[in-house]
Amino acid sequence: MALIDGIILGGIILCFLAIGLFVEVKTETTEDYFLAGRNLKWHQIGFSLFATNFSASALIGLTGAAYITGIAIYNYEWVGILALIFFALVLVGVVRGSRVYTISEYLMERYDGRVKILYSAFIIFLIVFIDMAASLYAGGLLLNELIPSLSQKTVIVIIMLIAGLYSVMGGMKTITRTDKVQSIVLIIGAFCIAYYSISSVGGWSALLSKAPKGSLTLIRPLDDRTVPWTGLITGIPILCAYFWLTNQNMVQWVLSAKTQKDARRGLVLAGFLKLPILFIVIIPGVAAISLIPDLTEPDRIYPAMLLELLPAGVLGFVLAGFVAALISNTDSTLHAASTIVTMDFVRKWKPQTSAKQLIGMGRLTTISIIFISALWAPMIGNFGTLFEYIQGVLSYAVAPFVVVYLGGLFWSGASTKGAIAAIFAGLGTAIAIGIAVDGMKLFELHYLHVPLPVTLVSLVVLVFTSLKSLKTAVQPRLLWSAHRLSEKYSEQDSEKHSNPFQKSIKVDYFWAACLVIATFILVFVFR
Repeated sequence: MALIDGIILGGIILCFLAIGLFVEVKTETTEDYFLAGRNLKWHQIGFSLFATNFSASALIGLTGAAYITGIAIYNYEWVGILALIFFALVLVGVVRGSRVYTISEYLMERYDGRVKILYSAFIIFLIVFIDMAASLYAGGLLLNELIPSLSQKTVIVIIMLIAGLYSVMGGMKTITRTDKVQSIVLIIGAFCIAYYSISSVGGWSALLSKAPKGSLTLIRPLDDRTVPWTGLITGIPILCAYFWLTNQNMVQWVLSAKTQKDARRGLVLAGFLKLPILFIVIIPGVAAISLIPDLTEPDRIYPAMLLELLPAGVLGFVLAGFVAALISNTDSTLHAASTIVTMDFVRKWKPQTSAKQLIGMGRLTTISIIFISALWAPMIGNFGTLFEYIQGVLSYAVAPFVVVYLGGLFWSGASTKGAIAAIFAGLGTAIAIGIAVDGMKLFELHYLHVPLPVTLVSLVVLVFTSLKSLKTAVQPRLLWSAHRLSEKYSEQDSEKHSNPFQKSIKVDYFWAACLVIATFILVFVFR
């Protein structure tokens, strides 16, 4: 790495820290610290959702997966766009109308504290061992390649300190301020990688002719390593439902919106920002097949592209984009975890705790989680590729919680006993499948084929057990209903949108329809 690259990288990182540490934000109450005072605008929500999703592990994982099997990995992205639209047009009203801090708090009010504890423990486990650890591993992998004198563990510690510092100090408002700048740097950096990789191949036409057969198609055969077409239909929608609808890391941005309109438009903006990922992240991985052939470790393709394709100066900026992706995902993930621990456990156990003490506990939780994740991160290299590690774990783990959460939103008859039984039945099914496939080697099963049977078992148990249980009254604000699609859900929204409210709904539906059309055109072209 040339001196100019180091100067550019260091300068941009200092800018991130300056924005995060020296721009004064109000954090007097728990709503200020954990949900930015529920005052975020739509553009802040959209960029923060994108920055949280477009992580360092996604950059390395998506590029590595594309290097192995081509663009089929984009199926996760376009199905995720549909999930964002569903959230925006169907679920925003009930999620915001519940006025909770976390998904687990919603589950406590909808069912009881036992369901909340199960979800909270589950999501914290995923945050520590999947989200945080994967980001730290990805950062350590790349920076260790560029600065060999630093060990991967040393790099992870440095990243831990940078990402955790302003997240601890300023809370969600600080994270939101930095996410917008980081998203812009990240997108520009990704476009640079795409430009130099496609140019090095010889242009778009040369890329099409040199790409391995089938690598530029989204719909793949049943034996495809990454996304068999059956997994696209049955597995990815369930994983996307978890990631965008049930994951505190994403839902916290909707809960922080100033109005329902801001929440809807922020979700749609995030969907539009996800469209170019095919061209700026995934297709460069396909281009690398001919540029850097015979690389045995797919997770190292992204670092190799940076070192071999980018000129001095540009490398520093692209590295800054990678660091932006790393920090933006890390700070949001840390904040989600600290919100769950503080508001779902500490506040429950010690209701007399002051707002200042709760914020202090949130900061302490952030430090603890990033420390544990840093210890686990180096272990990820023992589990195959980074992308397969993440999606493999999620495929086995998330379906029962998707069933319980969405079942509680849409069906008033879902009971506490049914929810608990569904969680244990689903997790038991997943464990049994894992033992049969990986432990006893009784048969082969792609991990994307696991979510459907786990979901069906959980759903059947939820319905059967709930029907056998005594029916209890459920507060209307915790249930989805058709009138929530268009009504003003609070006095704040009523004041802001009393006259133009219906017009804003029509505008939002228009942009959502444009996003759907653009998504399906892209899928059709690359089918």
